[in-house]
Order: sequence, then structure tokens, then C-alpha cells
Amino acid sequence: MKKRKSRRSALEDSKLEKVRRIKPKRSRRKGMGKGALIKGMTKRLPSEILANPLFRVGLQGVMRGYAGIYALYRGPKLYYVGLTRNLFGRVRWHLKDRHARKWDSFVIFRIKRVNYLKDIETLLMQLVTTPGNRVKGKVPRDADINRVLRVILREETAEIRKIAKALQ
Repeated sequence: MKKRKSRRSALEDSKLEKVRRIKPKRSRRKGMGKGALIKGMTKRLPSEILANPLFRVGLQGVMRGYAGIYALYRGPKLYYVGLTRNLFGRVRWHLKDRHARKWDSFVIFRIKRVNYLKDIETLLMQLVTTPGNRVKGKVPRDADINRVLRVILREETAEIRKIAKALQ
């Protein structure tokens, strides 16, 4: 019985070591072409994959230390969108926090330029309603186009009232 366990653990250790050595390919392209912002993404992965030692080590190598955006799904529906500077730790943490057992799969996007993370998350939150997110994200006051349109509407409404009053 002990030989079987030691063979099995030796086999698992060798597999884990191979997975640890896998490095994500880095693109050598320069410029503002395709892939300038997103540096990696996954297809939808089940949350149980984070508990599997082989996949956990591989995902850790691919995700740890990278910033990005992740999406949590409950069945076919998007449940939560978040941003982080540590993808692996953040997605794993959601298995234990207030979102625990409220999602069953996830997608990650590694982002190269960390200073755009908040803007991308705000964009996504404005496009899609997610039950898990409490905050929608905010746009700087000078970038709020609706505010400019309200000012124009207010001015034009005043002009129309003057014309209407003159016609009475």
C-alpha cells in the first residue's frame, strides 16, 4: 500500500513540477495593434478547478502577479465583474467571501496597462447589469457627456419658453 502512495505522490510531484515550469508566451509585437491591452484570457472555467492541485499550480503561474479583470458566472448569467492587481488571489478569495457559492465559473483577462483597469471595469459595469456588484463605477465630471447634454437642454428649453411667451 505504501509503495502505491509513494509512486502516486512521486508522479503527482513530477506533474506539478512540469506545470510550474510552464511559462506563458510573451508577445514580441510592438505598436498599438491587436493585443496591445489584453495580454491573456481564459475561456469559462469551473470554480472547482481552483481546488485541483495541478490546475491550481498552473493557474497560479499564469495569473499570479498579473493585473486584470475577471468575470464570475452563475450558470449562463454574468454574476460579478471585478478588477484586481492579483488575479489568482482575488478569484480564489471569492470562494470564501460574500460571493461564496453564488458563482460556479469564471473568466479572466490579463491586462497590460494597469492604469486602464478602472476605466475598463466602469465600461463593463455600464454595459451589463450584474447582481453581485454593488458599485457601478464613476466617470470624471468633465467626461460626463450627459451633464453637458442637460446643460444644453436647459438652455434650449429657456429659449423655447421665451419664444412661446412671445407668441401668446
